[in-house]
Amino acid sequence: MYRNEFDKAQKNFKSYLFWGEESYLIEKYTQMMTQKLGDPANALRLYFDEYDFDIAKNYLSQSSLFADSNLLIIKHDKAINKSELKQLIEICKKNSNSFLLYALLSNEGKKIAPLFDKKHQSVAVRFFPLSLQEAKKELIEFCKEENIEIDSYALEHLLAMLQNSVQLAKNELKKLSLIANPIQSKDIDHLVFPLTPLNLESLYIAIIRKQPIEQLLAKILEEEPNEMKILLGFENFLQQLFLFYSYIRLHGNLDSSKILGYKLPRHIEEERMALAIRIKNYPQIFLHLQECEYLLKTKSNLDKSATLLSYLIKVQELF
Repeated sequence: MYRNEFDKAQKNFKSYLFWGEESYLIEKYTQMMTQKLGDPANALRLYFDEYDFDIAKNYLSQSSLFADSNLLIIKHDKAINKSELKQLIEICKKNSNSFLLYALLSNEGKKIAPLFDKKHQSVAVRFFPLSLQEAKKELIEFCKEENIEIDSYALEHLLAMLQNSVQLAKNELKKLSLIANPIQSKDIDHLVFPLTPLNLESLYIAIIRKQPIEQLLAKILEEEPNEMKILLGFENFLQQLFLFYSYIRLHGNLDSSKILGYKLPRHIEEERMALAIRIKNYPQIFLHLQECEYLLKTKSNLDKSATLLSYLIKVQELF
């Protein structure tokens, strides 16, 4: 089911799967249904590595006191075991006071979405990236709620700087609202840092063009010693290029507004097109980057800068 279908359904289910490419909407709908299904303060939340099947099963199976709801909220970036999930959905169907909200922050929902069917009073809703107009609509509503004064052009400018991230834009708007006057584009330019700063973008382009990167990476890490930010930024940069590559293969040309929801300046669009066509091994590249991400997140006593450099060089050999 898609977002618009779910909005029109006007129906309560026992188990919900919210998944897809738009984490902002997954979070928004999870919070909305949490408020609707029971007392948020009493819900059991099992996030990422906190998930434990026995804990989840026992919680949903118990009888609720005073007719309160047993609301279980699972948040993960990986699909949990199908057999376990089937049991949790089945328990919710049988226990009138038990509900499951599963926020899956990835595309792995394809594997498990069929489990959330009508027979089990369940629903799976997939969320796609917001277009510029959809993102702007979210921000306009937010600004009305928070009494923030900003014009339409400035909102678009903010979203362009933050790669259409509504949540990041909301955070920045809260800070910008401290300005005495209505927010203008010049305030955004002065006070908001782009999601992919120019020095990081220079690094990413150097990697793809097989230029020396050791000194450039060292300089960036001196200014901001955050290996994970550099890695995730590169993954986002490559994901955008892959979208460009796919569009070019399908249509024979490139129109950034059809891909991103907003138009890039022509010279940047042409540069992105050249980079996107240059790359041939997207799947293998992403596997290397995910392996590096895993090491940075899980290994202690790791020389993170050396690990990042070694993986970036490995990736560079694939271009």
